Amino acid sequence: MTQEVFIYILDKLRDQEKKLNDLYSLGLDLVNFTDDSAHVITTMLSVYFGKDGEEWISWYLYDRDPDGADDQATNDGKPICYDDQSLWEHVERCRLENKEEYVLPKKLTLEERMEILNFNYYL
Repeated sequence: MTQEVFIYILDKLRDQEKKLNDLYSLGLDLVNFTDDSAHVITTMLSVYFGKDGEEWISWYLYDRDPDGADDQATNDGKPICYDDQSLWEHVERCRLENKEEYVLPKKLTLEERMEILNFNYYL
């Protein structure tokens, strides 16, 4: 994937997230309608860049504070994933280093989900 295409995808994901947040602030929660699409996008990014690459993209888009100096990712003390280009460079390395075929997560049974919930309840 070229850097240009990657940044285009990031921009579209940011635009979509902003629209959803704006609607949510107006009292309209569309998560039930958009969740499947979000899972498809996450899966496709995981297939292409590997699980590590997708996790970096998700962190960059949704978890990091773009203005926060304390929220910088580093590798051997050098900043990484601090802008779109550096993110692309990093996830391209993840893609090239990834040797594992992506496997869908195991779907938990109702009993397994309840066991996790009960376990977390007692923590």
